[in-house]
Amino acid sequence: MLSHHERVELDKIERWFETSDPELAAALRRGKPARSAALLTAFAILLDVAACGLLAAGIAGASPALTICAVLAAAGGTAAHLARRRERW
Repeated sequence: MLSHHERVELDKIERWFETSDPELAAALRRGKPARSAALLTAFAILLDVAACGLLAAGIAGASPALTICAVLAAAGGTAAHLARRRERW
């Protein structure tokens, strides 16, 4: 149970959030993820496309450097997808 002083301080923090970032406050009230989830999704898809393109170019050109870049892009895409999935929970 919060004391009276703690509730007053919590109310001050809540009002500060609402005035400084009303979009974040509204998203927290709704319980929906902020727009960063959409950006993370777009970034993950961009990394997937880049990995596919680099892999195709690396195979076609027999370039180990492009193939390694494709593997790194795929690893980044995987990490972004996992982070996006973790945000949804």
